[in-house]
Amino acid sequence: MNDLVVMHKDKPMVSSELIARKFGKIHRNVMRDIENLECSDRFSTLNFEQSEFTNERGRAYTCYLMTRDGFAFLCMGFTGKDAAVWKEKYIDAFNKMEKALLRKSDNIGWRQARLQSKEVRKDFTDVVKRFVDYATKQGSKSAAMYYMNITKMEYSALELTEKGQKVSKDFRNTLDLMDLSFLSAAEFVAQNALDEGMHRHLPYKEIYRLAKERVQSYASTVMVGIKHLDKQ
Repeated sequence: MNDLVVMHKDKPMVSSELIARKFGKIHRNVMRDIENLECSDRFSTLNFEQSEFTNERGRAYTCYLMTRDGFAFLCMGFTGKDAAVWKEKYIDAFNKMEKALLRKSDNIGWRQARLQSKEVRKDFTDVVKRFVDYATKQGSKSAAMYYMNITKMEYSALELTEKGQKVSKDFRNTLDLMDLSFLSAAEFVAQNALDEGMHRHLPYKEIYRLAKERVQSYASTVMVGIKHLDKQ
């Protein structure tokens, strides 16, 4: 399983070439999908890095290495029974690699992840602010509640909180490295859905439903992988 994920610059990463082979896709199409992802430049820089691989004939070709978040952003759109199997296998491989790293590392890794999550949160809240203004112009009387509602929806989808649980201001400081990573990816998914919905001029309630559906779809894939790992 560990041959699915490699260490690169002290980070677990996966290759676009291997993803293409495992998911039964043409590599140039996977490369195109990565280059056309509707994510921020910051997310792209943090989670995708151009690299090379050598095929069985010794010829070098361009590929991308991607982090767990990059993998999640790219592969959440892959559908089908076989794709679901490989999503689970990759999540399992990431989980094992990250657990091994946690045993070897100190709090430096967590502090870096927390700092990155704060940057992600800022981008996310900027988009939510635009969405609140958008919803208000469409007649919403309580649009400001979306800051809290979307955040709670993410926590619930990732099973970080229980129904009705009150969350303290330092709640994110209590999350481990893996949960911080999952939450950051979920916020990118929500952010992208809000952007897409506003670009398509959809009604604000429909945009919220779109964001909720995509976050829950991402979270369900993540949770399946975690539960599968816990059984081992």
